[in-house]
Amino acid sequence: MIVVNNPFGQDLVDFNEETEADRIGSRIRTIRTARGLSQAELGEKVGLSADRIQKYENGARKPKNDMLKRLADALEVRPLALTDPVTISYIGAMYAFFEMERSFHIGVDKTQEELSISIDSQSELYRYIDEWYKVYKKMKSDMELASSDEERKNIMDSYHNWEWNFPSKIIDRTELRQQKIRIKQKIEELQEAYDQLDQEDDEE
Repeated sequence: MIVVNNPFGQDLVDFNEETEADRIGSRIRTIRTARGLSQAELGEKVGLSADRIQKYENGARKPKNDMLKRLADALEVRPLALTDPVTISYIGAMYAFFEMERSFHIGVDKTQEELSISIDSQSELYRYIDEWYKVYKKMKSDMELASSDEERKNIMDSYHNWEWNFPSKIIDRTELRQQKIRIKQKIEELQEAYDQLDQEDDEE
């Protein structure tokens, strides 16, 4: 098991909130391109400029819910196709699977009457699911051997504590990749600001 090494120290909740606009923008761009629309054409459909669509797509701005619904309507998709999946409903869970299919190349298989999700063993996600499988299997085994309700409660408490603190001892490489993207974006923003100042200095 690899120890966590997060030199940036950013909480994942903060990171998710900070990068939500990027994820929504990426989905808008992907679907718009698949529909064969330009940014100007999509903007015209919802009463916005191409520049505003570009800002949505590059994550500089996040559309409010009513605009998100108008964009979804213009793109002929459900609004859930543009937002982060919320898994408290069956439909929300399906969009989470679709997202994982794109991001982690998971697949779906059927044997007789059972369905299962398949994950490429070369995928980084495989390591995490494998870790979960080992802990889950041990929990089930311990529950079968437990001789009292108190012992079963302690086993479940331990299992839930592992869930709620995951990944306490594994490097989240997805987070590291996203941090690199954030740093690169900040560098580009600083370079753009520097170039602007340099140009103004030359004009004086």
